[in-house]
Amino acid sequence: MDPQALNPESQRSAVAKGMIFVGAATLIGNGIAYLLAMIAARILDPADFGALGALLGLLVIIATLGISAQALTARRVSTATASERKDVEGQAIRLSILVAIAIAIASVVLAWPVSALFSIPILAVLTGVASLGFVVIGSAAMGIAQGREEHVKLSVAFIANSGGRALGGIIGVVVFQSVTGVGFGILIGCAIGAAIAYQLISPRTFSPKLKDGISIEFGHVAHALIVLFTLTNIDVLLARVFLTEDLSGEYSVGVLLAKIAFFLPNAIIIVLFPKMSGGGSPRALYIATGLTAMVGVVITLVAVFAGDLVIGILGGAQYKELGSEAWLFALEGSAFALVQVLLYSRLAAQDRRAVLAVWGALVVLAVVVVGWRHNTVAEIVTSVVAVSLALTVVGFILDRRQSVRVDVPIEAAE
Repeated sequence: MDPQALNPESQRSAVAKGMIFVGAATLIGNGIAYLLAMIAARILDPADFGALGALLGLLVIIATLGISAQALTARRVSTATASERKDVEGQAIRLSILVAIAIAIASVVLAWPVSALFSIPILAVLTGVASLGFVVIGSAAMGIAQGREEHVKLSVAFIANSGGRALGGIIGVVVFQSVTGVGFGILIGCAIGAAIAYQLISPRTFSPKLKDGISIEFGHVAHALIVLFTLTNIDVLLARVFLTEDLSGEYSVGVLLAKIAFFLPNAIIIVLFPKMSGGGSPRALYIATGLTAMVGVVITLVAVFAGDLVIGILGGAQYKELGSEAWLFALEGSAFALVQVLLYSRLAAQDRRAVLAVWGALVVLAVVVVGWRHNTVAEIVTSVVAVSLALTVVGFILDRRQSVRVDVPIEAAE
């Protein structure tokens, strides 16, 4: 049954159940991902863990192509008619395979310069980046389930993708005790996760060609989300460049908390995004914003009163000095989670203007950190917090202004 055809009470029930299923899946999937970092922090020395933190930060940025494929697919599937849906889904899978091939080529081209710039083993860069091709394919399949509002299948696929990637990395770091071992493990885990997601949600789905401007729309969505995820991950890369290797490892532990605050409310936007794409009432956006803010407040307060305990759990006793600054990392991630909700609301409306504010924040942060605030962990993280909070305020202002205007479809903005 089409979720849009349900009465209001049934829709509310479906949304609530979706948040429960998807929320549990994100907790499990992301929990396993954090377990990889926690285990690696105890096996690798601080210098190698700093290299792994930089690699994972880079992979999160590039993995935005997978999130873009999922968002694009979910929007198109949720707005397609019953007769169009099969073709829309086939195009999404075809597009994801083409993007995966491009990522594989890019992994070969980028391996050496990235390795040299961030002092990461070259094979770790090669395998890590190549693994993201499988992430894109799995994400397109999840976008199909998200657009159909098939939350159980979406949840299982999410666990398979996130869990496969993290478990592969855990096996790699335990067996080989190196960053390169993590890279190979992630590659194998991503391949398995993508295969499970595709077979579960969209077996034999494929289209012989791309049409209806899907490539152009993907480019706009990818542009917006790549800028956002570059902004949310550039600090760990800058820390790797400017801080000592040991301090960059310490910063990578703090970033784990920021990522928890950023990704923990993900189930909210995943479930409500198709509702935003339907247009009409802004109620879905208000609910998503309110719930995301509540989660952020809770995480930040926990970090304020139990920072030493949180850092001890995430990184171990050797990083206990970071406890007093834990709340800053939590606040950073919480603010970026709100920015993500506001950006998704504009993507749902096919409005490409909001990304300009994210670009501005990225430029400001890079200038501030590169220019002078890069000598300590505190200098970098406080700079990121200031920029994230400012962008949150700007995002609210822009969304209120743009929501009263007629949205300009992406295709019409060319």
